[in-house]
Amino acid sequence: MRSRTRRNYSGTENPVKNAAEMLSEILVDISKKNRDPRVEIFQFWQNLMGEKMSPFTEPVSYIDGVLTVKVKSSTLYSLLAGPEKGRLLKSLQEKFSIRNLVFRVG
Repeated sequence: MRSRTRRNYSGTENPVKNAAEMLSEILVDISKKNRDPRVEIFQFWQNLMGEKMSPFTEPVSYIDGVLTVKVKSSTLYSLLAGPEKGRLLKSLQEKFSIRNLVFRVG
């Protein structure tokens, strides 16, 4: 019975992996799976709002797919909660699993 040879195996490389290499690959996979999505969402929000508007808004929580953002004035609240909400929510949903976007004045 013939032994099985890997496809595209040239015969010159050692197929055995070093334990340190395997451990580092496993740790990278674990960190990707256990990463807190809030950090990425909050950073994306700042970029989405831009340099001029980001100082007036602050994402405060992300729970069960709902992103809550604190805004500095009621005028900004009416703008973001009204005509801009659909555009902002769509941009966020393209990258993250967000169900709703809630604004609070504070």
